[in-house]
Amino acid sequence: MLRSATLSARARQLTPQASERALIKTATYATAVALFAALLGLTAHASAAITTDGGLTVPGVPKIKDVVCVSGCIKIRTSSSGGTVQVTGTGMNQVSFVNFAGKPKRVKAEPTSSSASSLLVEVPDGAATGRIRVISSTGSVSSPSEAVLGIGESPVVQNSPLRISDASTTPSIAYQYGARRPRLDFVVSGGRAKNDLRIDIVNASGSVLASRTRLGVERGTSQKVTWNGRSGRRPAPSGRYRFVVRSIDGTAAVLSKGLTRARARASRTRAPDPLGFRLYGYVFPVRAGHSFGDGIGSGRGHQGLDIMAGCGTTLIAARGGTVYYNAYQAGGAGNYLVINLAGTRKESHVYMHLLKPSPLKVGSRVKTGQKIGVVGSTGRSSACHLHFEHWSSPGWYQGGTFLDPTGPVKRWDRYS
Repeated sequence: MLRSATLSARARQLTPQASERALIKTATYATAVALFAALLGLTAHASAAITTDGGLTVPGVPKIKDVVCVSGCIKIRTSSSGGTVQVTGTGMNQVSFVNFAGKPKRVKAEPTSSSASSLLVEVPDGAATGRIRVISSTGSVSSPSEAVLGIGESPVVQNSPLRISDASTTPSIAYQYGARRPRLDFVVSGGRAKNDLRIDIVNASGSVLASRTRLGVERGTSQKVTWNGRSGRRPAPSGRYRFVVRSIDGTAAVLSKGLTRARARASRTRAPDPLGFRLYGYVFPVRAGHSFGDGIGSGRGHQGLDIMAGCGTTLIAARGGTVYYNAYQAGGAGNYLVINLAGTRKESHVYMHLLKPSPLKVGSRVKTGQKIGVVGSTGRSSACHLHFEHWSSPGWYQGGTFLDPTGPVKRWDRYS
C-alpha cells in the first residue's frame, strides 16, 4: 500500500531504533485494517474498498425504491411463483440476496442480474405476499419495501400472442415539466378478442419507471398512452426511454415489422424505434437561426450569455417554473422576465431585451418549451438578441448568485 511504502521510506532515514519502531507501527496498522475487514465480514469484492491511504470505505446499505413484476405476472405488483420481479433503488449491484415474505418463514433468492439501480430476481417457491428486503454482500439488510409484492396463482398463458402495429411516439424529444408529454399511439392488431394490457415506460437499461394498464382492450382498436415524465414523485433523469406494450402477465407484444420496413424505405436510413424517445431537463430557448455574442465578463462586467437572433424570433422557457418578475428597465434589461425554476429550489432564469412585455403574469406557472415572448432590443441594447442569465437558489436578487450558463446553454442547443 502507498501508506506503507511511504512510512518505510521515512523509516530508512531514522535511527535503527526509530526505524524499527516505525516498521512495527506500519505492520500493526495493516494488521488492524485486515482484522477490521474480517470482523465486518467483507467479501473479496468488498475488501477492495480499502483505500490507498489506509482508510476503509464500507459499502452503504442498499435502499429499495420500488418492486414490480416483469414476467409471470398477475398484476403490476403481483407475481406467480417462478415469475420475475424487478427491484429498483440504490446499491442494487451490492445485493447478494432478495428476502421475500413466506410461510412459515421468509425465503431468499439470488438476483439473476443487477446494476447499480435495479436487479431482477425469480420469485422462489414458498414466497408469500408481503414486503421484501435486500441483503448486501456485507450482510447489511435494507428497510422493507414500501410496495407490497403480491404472490398468486400462475397466470393463464395467452395462446394468441399480443401484436401491435402503427406504433409511433411523439414528441421524439420531450422535456421535464414540459408543454408536451411523451405519447404512444398504437393499434392492437393481434391477440384475443379482448386483451388486458400493461404499458411500461423503461429507461435505457430496461428498468421500469412507470406503468399504465388498459383492461378489456378490443383487437383492432387504436390506443393512446401518455407519461408525465416522472419516476414516482420526482422527474425522471435525462436520458433515453421507450414504451413497452405487454400482456398483463408481462409478455411483451410483438411489433409489426411491416411498419418499420416502410419507414426505413421512406427515410432511406435505419428506421427509428417507434416506441422510443429522449427526455431532457432543459430546452434551448431561441427557436430560429442564431449565433452567440458577448459572453461572461465582457465589456462592462457582462453577467449573462448573449444569443443573437432576429427581432421577433420566438422565445420559449428553457425550463418550466413560476414567473417571479415581469418588468421593464429602461437603462438596462429592457423588457425582461424572471422564472423561478421547477424542481430546483428556486434557481432562476432571466430573459432580457424582449421586444414586447411577456404576456405571462407574475405568479403564473410556465411549462418547459412554452412561449414566453419574442427576441427584441429594448433597454440598453444595440442589436436584437436575448441576454440570458442563470442564478442559484434562492433566485435572482433573492439571495442567489450568478452562474455561468454558457456550457449548459450550448449543450441544450446541440440536442434541441
